[in-house]
Amino acid sequence: MRPEGLLGIHLNTQFAFPAQIPDTLSPEQRYAVETLALYTGDLGGSNHLQSTKPETVGFALADSPAGQAAWIYEKFQSKTDNHGLAEDALSADDMLDAISLYWFTNSAASSGRVYWENRSATPAGPRLTLPVAVTVFPKDIPRLPRSWIEDTYSNLIHYGEADKGGHFAALEQPEILVGEIRTGLRTLRS
Repeated sequence: MRPEGLLGIHLNTQFAFPAQIPDTLSPEQRYAVETLALYTGDLGGSNHLQSTKPETVGFALADSPAGQAAWIYEKFQSKTDNHGLAEDALSADDMLDAISLYWFTNSAASSGRVYWENRSATPAGPRLTLPVAVTVFPKDIPRLPRSWIEDTYSNLIHYGEADKGGHFAALEQPEILVGEIRTGLRTLRS
């Protein structure tokens, strides 16, 4: 798959599971399957709700600033590289800025639409032939092994592993992410 006019992309969350999970798994592959189970299981309640009843949760979040704050804070708590508290990974100001952006723009419902629109998608994602640069953050889930990433992105031009960071890499580790994007896509500059 190569969208018209697109030279290449950088991904810090990859959708590169094989269509059929092998019977025998390496430790890295087993970890990927286990973190996918966590993402779709214990941590997947909000994804399930937004993919099945997006307007219900959207209206509820638009009606309560405390509810909106708790909803987003829980995502920071569960998906950042922290030591028990979201505040270990993000400053209170950064979290409040993000929460306020959703609240003041009344975008809780619209931001959840991606889950509804992709409710039938699989974690395999599309096979890409365009140049792809990838950065894997250690606390992002699910965390995929390099072998699956290479199988899905046949024109992998960069593979990087960050020392720290989770699902919200742009907010948690902006300097690392920017450096990785620059490094990863440098070969595409003309």
